Amino acid sequence: MDRTYFEGQAAFLEDYQQVAKATKIDHQQVINEVMDQLNKPTPDDKLLYILPGNQTVHGQAVRFPFRKELIALDNEATVSSQFFYEGSPYEYKVVEDEQL
Repeated sequence: MDRTYFEGQAAFLEDYQQVAKATKIDHQQVINEVMDQLNKPTPDDKLLYILPGNQTVHGQAVRFPFRKELIALDNEATVSSQFFYEGSPYEYKVVEDEQL
């Protein structure tokens, strides 16, 4: 994996590996899933990647917190958004879609 998609990517992958049920993970596939979730609009502006409980070691969903910042890249006011992994994933109990 040569490309960095968000700041804190290496720390995120370490945290992900600790809670994921799968012993071997495809980093690119995980990053693609994360970016898909982060790019979806959220009603409360909280950016989270949620790993469903059926994919975790303990069987409970895990939230990975992120934040988004707008960054000016040059003098011509080109602005882009950048995501930052804020660390400290946490498990939580919720009724997931497949449990309904």
